[in-house]
Amino acid sequence: MKKSIKMLFMLCLTLLTAICARASEISVTDPWIREAPPVAKMLAAYMTISNNSTRTVQFESASSADFEMVEIHRTKTHEGMSRMIKQSSLQIDGGKNVMLEPLGYHLMLMRPKRYFQAGDNVILELHFNNGEAVSVTAVVRKQ
Repeated sequence: MKKSIKMLFMLCLTLLTAICARASEISVTDPWIREAPPVAKMLAAYMTISNNSTRTVQFESASSADFEMVEIHRTKTHEGMSRMIKQSSLQIDGGKNVMLEPLGYHLMLMRPKRYFQAGDNVILELHFNNGEAVSVTAVVRKQ
């Protein structure tokens, strides 16, 4: 009986360790949203997403209860003209990070359900192909 309890305890400990290790594969730093006029139909979110594992993961999508739709975009400038191109996903190699920043990759937050001003917080959920979903709180800034 003692042996069975010990084995069960060891199994639970192993599973818990695996779950915790998997939960820490992705980390996000400095999530923020640029403040826009009250009539704006789109806002942009920026952050750094780090892959703390040794394997490549794909950032596949994002969502927020505060917006009707969220898409991954990239700003591309050619001959002085900038345009945004929707991305199906972003690859993040093991041990690397991807910066979502102005004039680069970013999240396009479409059709806001309310007006956001500097100091407001927005919860974004990021979804990855490894099954991980990371919830982050982005602060609205005047920048």
